[in-house]
Amino acid sequence: MASRERLYELWMLYCNKKDPDYLKLWLDSFVSSYEQFLDVDFEKLPTRVDDIPPGISLLPDNILQVLRLQLLQCVQKMSDGLEEQQQTLSLLLVKFFIILCRNLANVEEIGMCSYINHVITMTTLYIQQLKSKTKEKEVEDQTPIEEFVRHALAFCESLYDPYRNWRQRIAGYVWTSTGL
Repeated sequence: MASRERLYELWMLYCNKKDPDYLKLWLDSFVSSYEQFLDVDFEKLPTRVDDIPPGISLLPDNILQVLRLQLLQCVQKMSDGLEEQQQTLSLLLVKFFIILCRNLANVEEIGMCSYINHVITMTTLYIQQLKSKTKEKEVEDQTPIEEFVRHALAFCESLYDPYRNWRQRIAGYVWTSTGL
């Protein structure tokens, strides 16, 4: 687990040098620290985690603007086809937003921004790519695309069904006024 000091150090390196590699390192460290909040297995009931991810106010001051710009750049480059590094970055960004939305206090602010629009655009383009692949290429390189789509769905769930009622309902659990 990355310490707060390490996250701070990586963020300062990014701010001072404007090197996107430091931003990717910061994102990777952040996501690794809160990996337990990335519940993207829709076949099983959602897991409950006792801890909550940080609130937006505890993150670096302009992180949301920086990440929105990075996500927008990924969307703009999609028409030419994302390189592996950009695919990794876009997946890290979606994971970051899922983690933030697992803290219910963050959902409204994340939902009001354009992140979901960009993620939906990228998901649509990825699905179109998956549909147009030939059988040989389909087996070869669809895993990163499928992983992005699965995480994009989890991001939508974290925004629009933060208590994961839908997932519990399809698993056969129905909430009543007295509980399960």
